[in-house]
Amino acid sequence: MIEKKLIRVTTYCMFFICLVTLNSCSDDLEEELKGQLSESNISTESDATALIDGIYNGLLAGGWDYYASGVLARATDGITDVFILNDSKYRPLETYDWSDEDISADLWASIYTVVDRANWAILLIEGIDETAFKDVSREQLIAEAKFLRGLAYYDLTGLFGSVPLKLEPTQSDEVGLARTDLEAVYVQIEADFEYASTYLPGKSYTPGKASKGAAYGLLAKTQLRQLKWEEAGANIDNLIALGDYNLFTESNFLELFYESNVLDDEFIFSVMSLGESYSTASNHHLKFFTPWGYDTGWATVGLPVGIYNEIESEDERNEVYFEEYPYLYGGAIKNAIDDFGFAINRKFGSYNRDVTAPGTGYVAYQNYGISKMSVPVLRYSDVLLLKAEIENELNGPNTDAYNAINQVRNRSGLANLTEGLSSADFKAAVLKERAIELAGEGQRKDDLIRQGVFVSTLNQYALDQGYSVTITKDYQLMPIPRTELDLNPNMEPNPSNNF
Repeated sequence: MIEKKLIRVTTYCMFFICLVTLNSCSDDLEEELKGQLSESNISTESDATALIDGIYNGLLAGGWDYYASGVLARATDGITDVFILNDSKYRPLETYDWSDEDISADLWASIYTVVDRANWAILLIEGIDETAFKDVSREQLIAEAKFLRGLAYYDLTGLFGSVPLKLEPTQSDEVGLARTDLEAVYVQIEADFEYASTYLPGKSYTPGKASKGAAYGLLAKTQLRQLKWEEAGANIDNLIALGDYNLFTESNFLELFYESNVLDDEFIFSVMSLGESYSTASNHHLKFFTPWGYDTGWATVGLPVGIYNEIESEDERNEVYFEEYPYLYGGAIKNAIDDFGFAINRKFGSYNRDVTAPGTGYVAYQNYGISKMSVPVLRYSDVLLLKAEIENELNGPNTDAYNAINQVRNRSGLANLTEGLSSADFKAAVLKERAIELAGEGQRKDDLIRQGVFVSTLNQYALDQGYSVTITKDYQLMPIPRTELDLNPNMEPNPSNNF
């Protein structure tokens, strides 16, 4: 399994990666590393696998950045109406006070580190003789690297728009690259996912590994960013036709997010945590999605009241998003909306640890801050709701569109969606369903932009929250980090750099 393998290769691979990431290491460290593992002595399947595992490891950035600790979710869902941020570090994202141009600088750096690791892996693995590969093909490993590079650029473009497209590894200090036309970046992202869909297996049975299904899904999402509805629909259909994925129905919706269910067929691609050490590659997601008084969470975040009030009373997702909670230190049941101004989102809470913390229930301090919990990137419910949206866009609310959304509704104990809706009303129903189903998973911003309601929805949200700001399209993109602008003379700012 990747978890055990990553433990074995972390030191081996991470030391090598230190040599080739965007940040340089000290001279004496470079000399030592060149003796251990370098371009000249990469020659085995084990070497190639270590390089790939190093890319995966970068998705968690040591447990504190990128997909870990809720960082990416804060810069995506956190600026929308499905994820409220009251913790001091990220409060400016919530209130649209983006005067600090480095507000997403850590994300920029950690994602480009993954890009550089992928570029190195592709270069070095291509140089290994084909006869060295026995258990996995060279093409499959390259496909994993390209999938992860595609994911990194998918995230970068979602956050910042056009970005420098870097397809060669960093080998020395270089003059900073200019931003590449967004269309050209999307062409490359699509090419990486298409390569991955060709050479990866239909489904990975190793936690957190790329697969053909994941490549189809993220290719479709890239195409939806460009409003390529027909192309995206074809890839969504390709994913569904694999027959490898389905909705979690074995228990209630909440248990889907338990550590023990990381291999469930609903998860098409997730970022995995080792969960072995507080400071090394553990998923601190579980500490950054709930407040302290509930389960010793480290962040005052949750589900905004507006979305919470739209959840139907019979919806089983009310076990995940809820208002009343037992206070950690005992006493009467408390009200989260009264205490915090939001409902609790329990998807990634400490009480979902049933592997790292033996048993279930209110185990407040056992294995504190450590979890094997995964970070979902693509779930089958997301795919079904995209299927419904695409069908409606292309053909109106037909049978296929209703069937797709009703599968998700029925799983949550809800009746079928009302028949005979207009295309506009069906679109609104899908958007609402996606908001409730996927809150905190980083999908809402893209949904609002794709449906042309980003500005109107978030102006209403800002008004409801009492924020004195007028939201424009300029808020769709984060500021280019000031550190990058200062160091790279070829870098141009985003409009949000002037906020």
